[in-house]
Amino acid sequence: MGFLVKAIANIAPYIYATCGLLALFQLYRTWQVRAERRQAVFSLERDKAIDDLYRIFLSALLMLVVMGFTYFASTTLREAMIAVESSSVLSSPDDPSTSPNVSLSALIPTPTFTPEPPTPTPLPTRIVVPTPVPDNREEDAQPEEPAPAPNQLPVSPALCPDGRAVILSPGNGAIVSGDVPIVGTAQHDQFSFYKLEFAPGGATQSFNYFDGAESPVVGGLLGNLNSSAMANGTYVIQVVVVDTTGNYPQPCSVTVTVQN
Repeated sequence: MGFLVKAIANIAPYIYATCGLLALFQLYRTWQVRAERRQAVFSLERDKAIDDLYRIFLSALLMLVVMGFTYFASTTLREAMIAVESSSVLSSPDDPSTSPNVSLSALIPTPTFTPEPPTPTPLPTRIVVPTPVPDNREEDAQPEEPAPAPNQLPVSPALCPDGRAVILSPGNGAIVSGDVPIVGTAQHDQFSFYKLEFAPGGATQSFNYFDGAESPVVGGLLGNLNSSAMANGTYVIQVVVVDTTGNYPQPCSVTVTVQN
């Protein structure tokens, strides 16, 4: 038992490091599974994502148990083992310190007098009185001319082929930066969910999901696009409304320019 406790105490840092790496991997898997669940269209895909999240939770719980047992064994059990070994050595009949011929005063250390540090003498505080300096900046300051506003491209409303998928804002040709709210309509008689996607200008076959919901929206906020994480340039944003059969009407798209 003592050998096992010592071994666990010696490799405790490696166990903590391994659990930390596994925890980072499980966080990455959680983010990946949540993204797959959002983009899932069929119920089987969602069920698989939920099962993956459950397994990740069990793995995290197991790592917590391993780290807790390692900490208990390397601290509490190790200290208890050291105390037991020390008491067994002191009670050994071969130890000369326990012999009746040895004086008890030899086992008690003699206290050493430690002088107290000298009390520092406080130094007088020097007070500096500021001298007022006349401020001539107002006389020398001249009104700055406002910089001319940059030329912006004309913004036009989106031409949506189907009234069930509409983007009201931003419009075609808009210049955006930071968090961009996407306002519009996403509804259907057999509504299941809608999703917002973006793609670099001209790459209409490689759209990336960035937001969505499972409830219809009429003339309201559909989602937000974090353009701060995107490179400057032209992008196409579209809204896709999916019905209960997995089909969807023709999406509505707009072209914007990101300038962060």
